Amino acid sequence: MSRTRLPEAYSIEPLMSNVSQYLDLSRLRTRVGEKPRTKVGQVRQAWPDIKELLIAGHSLKDIWAWLNEIGLEIGYARLSHCISQLRLQDHAAQSQIQGLQRRFASVPAEQQRQDQPAGQAETLPNLISDPLRNLREQRARKSGFEYGPFPNKGLTE
Repeated sequence: MSRTRLPEAYSIEPLMSNVSQYLDLSRLRTRVGEKPRTKVGQVRQAWPDIKELLIAGHSLKDIWAWLNEIGLEIGYARLSHCISQLRLQDHAAQSQIQGLQRRFASVPAEQQRQDQPAGQAETLPNLISDPLRNLREQRARKSGFEYGPFPNKGLTE
């Protein structure tokens, strides 16, 4: 049975601080600026700069050439795939943040509506996105007979 050595990136040095109650994160913080081992990791590290170049109007082909010039040798198709994945991650993170903002913003607004008289609630600007607002307004304006496709609860019991 031969033993293989781990690559140096995985080398583990015993620390006496493992015994203490607190983690010594200074060693991790010093490695933040180091070059990642994988090409995807290197693209992820350069992502903020790549995103700024794309927003400024530079083509992905130019950015790919510049990345190869600075030592990040990656194929164009792989770079394109990495960037699309990073964009999806950014979009997912933004939608989660917006969902949390809506959830936290909706609670105080609903309480505020309940506390105020009906006339004052209509004068407040609509700060919360309500995708069904137009449907609610249509139902409030309707008058006369309206056919309901489902029977009332009292009829089915």
